[in-house]
Amino acid sequence: MPRHDVEAREPLLTRERLKPNELESDEGEIIFDRSSSNLPRDAGESSERRLTYEEAVEEAGFGLFHWLLLVVCGWANASDAVEILCVSFLLPTARCDLLLSSSDMGLLTASIFLGMMVGGYMWGYLADQKGRRRVLVVSLTVNGVFGSLASVAPWFWLFLLLRLISGIGVGGSIPVIFSYFSEFMPRRRRGAMISALATFWMAGNILAAGLAWLVIPRTWAHFSLGFLDFQSWRLFVVLCSVPSLTSALMFRLLMPESPKFLMEAGQEKEALHVFQVMFKLNIRGTGKSLPEFGLCINSKKRSEQEETGPHGSQRERLCCIVKKAVMPIKLMFNGSLRSRSFALLIIFYCISFG
Repeated sequence: MPRHDVEAREPLLTRERLKPNELESDEGEIIFDRSSSNLPRDAGESSERRLTYEEAVEEAGFGLFHWLLLVVCGWANASDAVEILCVSFLLPTARCDLLLSSSDMGLLTASIFLGMMVGGYMWGYLADQKGRRRVLVVSLTVNGVFGSLASVAPWFWLFLLLRLISGIGVGGSIPVIFSYFSEFMPRRRRGAMISALATFWMAGNILAAGLAWLVIPRTWAHFSLGFLDFQSWRLFVVLCSVPSLTSALMFRLLMPESPKFLMEAGQEKEALHVFQVMFKLNIRGTGKSLPEFGLCINSKKRSEQEETGPHGSQRERLCCIVKKAVMPIKLMFNGSLRSRSFALLIIFYCISFG
């Protein structure tokens, strides 16, 4: 047999070729050392870690940031409860001022819920397209502004219209606030923290009842404002809009966009900045630093947005928007999600009577 064939079949690493100190090492024999390899790497290959959304949230830790987030989101949740219960407390007094019949009072009570039906789906769709934080700021502002304007409405039909528009704002903040809040939470803490967020709804009920008890019976809050007889129940309406406006201001000035939305939109740098802010607040005072890593962004959604951009006629773009808006409803009632969707609809419908 030729000599070069024998050498070709000879093992690459033999004991005769290893140094004595390598044989006695506790670390064992090194079969392949990537760091000393001369094999060329691909030009596009990155040496940094790339984490998924759940892994990045875990890496950012849990601490001060999440408790501050609970307070801000909880205050927004409480503001929705205050706005919904506002009409129930003012009806006995406003009935005489606005000359309301029994049917008028029923229509006024239902107006905010009708607005929530319209706003819930509209704001939910916009939150998936434009961002959770932006939708929260706008919907809370709509809720607060039109709720406060209702306090100076001299006629029933105008008061009803303003309460309806305010309900559209409430319908946006209620569902989006829970999605926004949960997307910052680590998986193990998510359920408990969402339950803690839900308790702020009861706090809003107590706040509304307390404001009604303090303001509505008082006679000092009665004065003339031009053609309008400004009574205490109108001041109560103004005060009930303050939580929504302050919540919108806090989200605008203090809170970041959801990192999950940023990753799905392909905005890796912005998402990394959010995770850095979370880590700095959570590990404050320990001297630790956030390890460097990249994110596995979703480029599919970005390409879909570019494809469905402002192309074609206005009618075609409107049809495209309507199709994208209706698609989530179809997905809810397809396949294995159908039974769960019907069960949840029945549960929420029954809860509304409680």
